Amino acid sequence: MKLSHLHLEDPYGNKKTLICKLIEGSITYRFYGSHTSSGTAFALSNLGCNLPVDKRNEFETKEEFQQRIIEEVNTKSSCRVVNEVSTEITF
Repeated sequence: MKLSHLHLEDPYGNKKTLICKLIEGSITYRFYGSHTSSGTAFALSNLGCNLPVDKRNEFETKEEFQQRIIEEVNTKSSCRVVNEVSTEITF
């Protein structure tokens, strides 16, 4: 299940994407260049912040978890969030 899909930019305007998923009980992150799926993969450590790997408590919602990711990126990383892609698209 996708928890968060964020478009980021570094101070030079370079586009990056951060995707967070819950896979078999583990939270995983993918970080790559561009806002498309064909970007170059980056080490997560290139962000320069500590992203959450667990819920804060048993009552934390998906939305609260997403907000923690955004706050961490915006306040402690070398990038900033410029768009949050909806994780619940229906047709």
